[in-house]
Amino acid sequence: MPVAEIAAAITSFRASLDIAKAMIGLRDEETFRAKSIELQSAIADALEKSIAARESYAAQLDRVKALEMELASLKAWDAEKQKYELKKVGEGAVAFMLKPEARGTDPAHWLCPNCFANGQKSFLNPTGKSAGRGWTYRCSNCKAEPACSMMAVWQN
Repeated sequence: MPVAEIAAAITSFRASLDIAKAMIGLRDEETFRAKSIELQSAIADALEKSIAARESYAAQLDRVKALEMELASLKAWDAEKQKYELKKVGEGAVAFMLKPEARGTDPAHWLCPNCFANGQKSFLNPTGKSAGRGWTYRCSNCKAEPACSMMAVWQN
């Protein structure tokens, strides 16, 4: 926590100031030299604590930025997923389909329910293989292959 490091640095600087004040009244050269060494040590300690406080603060800033980016990503995904609805697309198969009111110029398409649950937008693409009265589709990400009825495409 930067507050603790900052407080420690301030305490070290105060100690340096106290030593410097004590040095002013000294006349004995040996005592003055000893206090000078003590002052240098106190200043080095204060600088070290100041650097630690700054590093801690920078690390916390980086963490805040990362969390802000993660939050923005989650908000964007939440807005995007509101455009889709879960639809039955075959015998026991389901997929997320773009809602008609959200289409605009986008063509109707299906998204993999597995990837959608993991916060990913992954399209189901036709494999060219038939399955019953429909076709087999494959997720471009996780490679799942639900058997889908072509009727479901035209009804939506």
